[in-house]
Amino acid sequence: MRTNRRNLLYASTALSPTICMFHILIKLFPYTGLGRIVALPLVFTLNAALINSAIHLIRKLSPLCCALILVPTILLSIWNTILFYPQEFSPSIPKQIKYSISALQHYDDLTLADWEGYTYSPSRSGASERYVVALYKYKHRVPLDGTSYFYNDTDYHKDHPIRSLNGIPSELEPHHQFIWWLLQSYEK
Repeated sequence: MRTNRRNLLYASTALSPTICMFHILIKLFPYTGLGRIVALPLVFTLNAALINSAIHLIRKLSPLCCALILVPTILLSIWNTILFYPQEFSPSIPKQIKYSISALQHYDDLTLADWEGYTYSPSRSGASERYVVALYKYKHRVPLDGTSYFYNDTDYHKDHPIRSLNGIPSELEPHHQFIWWLLQSYEK
């Protein structure tokens, strides 16, 4: 009986990063279409099976061996959550993260053309991430008279022209808001 409670505690603790990753991904990447309805339960089931298998293996091992098995298992469950999280039009989450990191790393190389020349489309090349970083870099050149639109898109964003620098982050897509926050935090 005591072993079952301990195993349940281990499983609950080991599954908590999966739940946290679901929350983070839903906040940062909300555009999943109907895929989220199917994917989240499947990912949770996959991670639960993975963690239960690991707990079954470590029952009779020393605490050090338990940690050496359980930590990589939890990291693998986090990776599964990220990898299998669906996106409706955008590239996969790992690609979007890669594009975001690349745009941040090339902050100094971005030009005014990365901001002004961007055309809104579901980007599969990282252009939208470069646009956001370039917008941040050149934010003091943005005309605040209502002639400039978010993502240079006069169709979807026609009712939301850029009128103040403080209002920019709230109009960006959620993971672009996170990029903006990183840039502000590190005072680029």
